[in-house]
Amino acid sequence: MKQKTAILFNLLIAAASYAAWLTLIFRLVDSGSFADIGLWSLKYFTILSNLLNGTVCLVCALRLRSGRISAGLQRWKLTGTAAVALTFWVVLLFLGPVFGYRSMFRGANLWMHLLLPLAGMAAYVLLDHGCRLPGRDSLFAVLAPLVYALGYVLNILVNGLGEGFGTNDWYGFLRWGWGIGFCILGVLLLLTWLNALALNALNRHFAGKTARKS
Repeated sequence: MKQKTAILFNLLIAAASYAAWLTLIFRLVDSGSFADIGLWSLKYFTILSNLLNGTVCLVCALRLRSGRISAGLQRWKLTGTAAVALTFWVVLLFLGPVFGYRSMFRGANLWMHLLLPLAGMAAYVLLDHGCRLPGRDSLFAVLAPLVYALGYVLNILVNGLGEGFGTNDWYGFLRWGWGIGFCILGVLLLLTWLNALALNALNRHFAGKTARKS
């Protein structure tokens, strides 16, 4: 029964992740701040993190139908979940107070900033018990924001900062200079790692409880 529930949840998260993105591609809804239309939406970490998590969820659902989730796939599941968790916490603690929660939780943003991250975290903690990862594997989750940050910086170095709506620093990380920008990056990577540590610890805890009951 639990395996079927895990398959269903992973499929629903995958479907909702791509459905939310498609509403931006085809301009079906007004999705507030930090959610550009069309393929330009892919410049945002929110979109990429949800698509990563949705894709991993789909692979996990297919894998669960024929067997257990491998350690490698579990690391990617943790990476995807920690990535959307980072989106959730940044919106909740920073972007929401600065730009307003109404804009952050409208249209596709409601799904990608709130509902899908919460669903992903709940699924990872309570259902994704295919393979218990050691604590050190939580560092693997830092890969997603680190790769994004490298692309973000390279784009600015090649094309320049730009101005106004044409800026390549759309998150404003370099508004106070490169030094502060790299400090912000360090905080985000640390937050991702702490998210992954907590998620992995809770996953192991609930997996242990499930194993003792069976």
